[in-house]
Amino acid sequence: MSSPVSRRSFLKHAAASSGLLLAGNAFGYQRASLVSQSLLETSPEIIAITGDNAYDATVKAVELLGGMHHFVTGGSRVGILVNSLFNKRGTYVKPQIALAVVAMLHEAGVNEIVSIEGVKPSYWRRATLSKEHQEYVDAIQRAGGGTSVALKGARKLKEIEVLKEYLDCDAIVNIAIFKDHEGTRFTGALKNIMGATAGSTNRYWHLGGGASGYYDDLEHLSACIAEGNLSRKPTLCIGDATDVIVRNGPSGPGPTKDFRTVVAGINPVSFDAFGATILGLKPDDILMIRAASELGIGSSNLDAIRIERVSL
Repeated sequence: MSSPVSRRSFLKHAAASSGLLLAGNAFGYQRASLVSQSLLETSPEIIAITGDNAYDATVKAVELLGGMHHFVTGGSRVGILVNSLFNKRGTYVKPQIALAVVAMLHEAGVNEIVSIEGVKPSYWRRATLSKEHQEYVDAIQRAGGGTSVALKGARKLKEIEVLKEYLDCDAIVNIAIFKDHEGTRFTGALKNIMGATAGSTNRYWHLGGGASGYYDDLEHLSACIAEGNLSRKPTLCIGDATDVIVRNGPSGPGPTKDFRTVVAGINPVSFDAFGATILGLKPDDILMIRAASELGIGSSNLDAIRIERVSL
């Protein structure tokens, strides 16, 4: 992992936010968008950084999207949703990637970081932590109780139960891993919503269509995942495409492949569509991506999206 000096050398180039765009989103949940209108008009929607240092690649990806200051404001409360619970190689986001996000949030002056799914201390110990990084990690708060949220525009679900902080935080950074999944065939930002939902909600998504097994009704599961993302769009998506499992996911063990890439994006649908292509998959073959696109959450048409690829 890079030293704090390397991190700061990247962060010095991050621009200050040029303003806020107040928007009532199409998903029935209103919040001030922290992404400036000028950023949306001038920056790529997806940045893919390839290199051997996942920490620095993460920082560079956010920098090229305009810098963390474009996504959060000083004094704000930010939730991080990290795919971190599995422990086999290639099944969880590299802690260096999540750590880079946490460090950038502190540099941006946020007041509080909340771990939506509840990242365990053992996860952070997989990375080498400087004293400063350890202080950042120790300050992370855990999410509390759940609350119900209505889903405007959903076809299968009227409402779902999510952790309250997922809705209440000023911004959400969805930190996903692009990997294989036995059922949905792909895991990214859209499926990461299941880390913010209650166990009863997750069980219904898997079994509510009358299935006897967790992956017996993929159409129902995929539709529920897509509709769950109507509750709130993440402010920023970060994707781990470094050493990831390519078969026998999501929990492994299984073979892995290192694509040496970290991805940053501003829409979970296009973000996942791009992530699927890294694994050699067609976005339209992934039911939850197609369903989310049909709901209007975002576009899976990568030809219509500005994508920038950079090698470190």
